[in-house]
Amino acid sequence: MDLAPITKEKEKMNLVVRQVRDFVAAASAPATRRAYSSDWRQFEGWCEAQAMVSLAATPAVVACYVADQAGAGKKVSMLERALVAIARAHQLANLSDPTRHPVVRETMKGIRRRKSTTQKKAEPLLFESLKTVVAAMQPEKLRDVRDIAILCLGFMTGLRRSELVALDVADLRWAGRGLVVRVRRSKNDQVGKGRDVVVFRGAGPTCPVAAVKAWLTGAGIEEGPVFVRVDRYGHAHPGKRLTDQVVRTVVKERGTAAGLDVEQLSGHSLRAGLATQAALNGANLRDIAKQTGHRSEKVLSGYVRDADLWRNNVTEKFGQ
Repeated sequence: MDLAPITKEKEKMNLVVRQVRDFVAAASAPATRRAYSSDWRQFEGWCEAQAMVSLAATPAVVACYVADQAGAGKKVSMLERALVAIARAHQLANLSDPTRHPVVRETMKGIRRRKSTTQKKAEPLLFESLKTVVAAMQPEKLRDVRDIAILCLGFMTGLRRSELVALDVADLRWAGRGLVVRVRRSKNDQVGKGRDVVVFRGAGPTCPVAAVKAWLTGAGIEEGPVFVRVDRYGHAHPGKRLTDQVVRTVVKERGTAAGLDVEQLSGHSLRAGLATQAALNGANLRDIAKQTGHRSEKVLSGYVRDADLWRNNVTEKFGQ
């Protein structure tokens, strides 16, 4: 019997399987893949320590895992992400998804009730606070010039921090009235259709257009990543792209230096600040979403509700 056709067919199938794995991996953003991978490794480690099987896991094992992690202080959002990772692993292995079982769902329901569904939200950095932060910085220092650009462009575009640090010089198109920023890929755009975000020129030190130009000129950056590392000697390192965690560090450190209460500030505070400030200024949900790229009206409505608490409040005139 001639085994050559069978062998060739098997090799072809193995190639197809590898291609499928590559395409599945490409379906999610790198940061998402890293998060799911980390969650899965933690679940595997826990199962191994408990002498339990992780793949295929039973619903009881998954329920015990989330209950144990909740008891250890894990947030509901982290547990929900872990369940997604567990579900994906089982789906890719063509196994039954244990996270869909009623015992897992009821366990999570109890955890949410016990922990309360109220999640801590990042405190929005509003425009007045942004001006305070920028005013406390030293524009003669290159690191400060970079951080001013990060803060001003991050606020005015409403980009996610991962989108902000992913920008290249080629993604910036200078225009008479401001700047057009090309977001090539985002959390809600895994296939890379991209979208354009416009920011107008402003007045004073918070102008995002002037801030970005000053940074690129001062750092000598003409191509590649927009935001790069600046060493302790004040030298920029073109090509050394920042991680999204640096945005959080910039917001925290610069807010502290300006005398702000930074306990609830995070890298998300710039994006939240733009959405909340826009709502305070009377912008509608559609226009805010056009700038930020939000797809969830529920999330955006939260910013509007926060803004509405301060708008036309009956106590406003009593202190005047």
